[in-house]
Amino acid sequence: MVSFVKISRGGREALVREEWADAIAAALLDGVGCVRVDKGGRASLDRFPLEDGWGLIRTGRRGGLAGRVLKDAYFLRNRVLRELRLHARLYEDGLPLPEPLGAVWRRDGPWFRGAIATRELEATDLLSWLQGDPPGTDETLARCGKLIRQMHEMGVFHADLQVRNILVGVDAVYLVDFDKARLVSRLSALHTARNLLRLRRSFEKNRLPLAHFERVCEGYGIASLPRWLSATYRLKGFLSDVITRRL
Repeated sequence: MVSFVKISRGGREALVREEWADAIAAALLDGVGCVRVDKGGRASLDRFPLEDGWGLIRTGRRGGLAGRVLKDAYFLRNRVLRELRLHARLYEDGLPLPEPLGAVWRRDGPWFRGAIATRELEATDLLSWLQGDPPGTDETLARCGKLIRQMHEMGVFHADLQVRNILVGVDAVYLVDFDKARLVSRLSALHTARNLLRLRRSFEKNRLPLAHFERVCEGYGIASLPRWLSATYRLKGFLSDVITRRL
């Protein structure tokens, strides 16, 4: 059973794992031992020492036009606390995820800002792993598909299923970044298809062979995706690229 304790100081609050409370709180609230890790993407990552390894603190940033104005602020929503609770529940239920460590947040009037901490894995994101042209690619991609199927069977809709949010370890694959993810009693076929098409879009944007995505679908156990929805996602991706280039 994963247990947490709440610690407050300096106008900020943190919910941290009870067994390593002092070390995690020191990193989240005071930055003790933290070193910036450059991993790309919108989020910033900081590593800090933890018993038998390292912890990672991820500070998210909004995308699109909202990100340019609000950066990491959310109106009346404590996003990191919600994500930590969902992450911890899924971890306890057996979904392969990094071990949850805690979250920190600050409220300024109606605005929330925060970060979430997990244990660092000996793993590489799927994009970097594929760019290294490793052996056993088809088998690993099929395992990714099975992992996504497991997540969906647990009722989880991952709002940002993309190649940087799948990690490849020596003996396992993992999912990360459950910000905006939703847990429902049963996912519809439309929701599962939307997740897979979001992943396909990620393969396309990063110029990865679509044959790799097809291996993921084979591991998932799906032969094809709805044509109308596939066309919609391609149009959505095209418009997103046009808007991003103009901003």
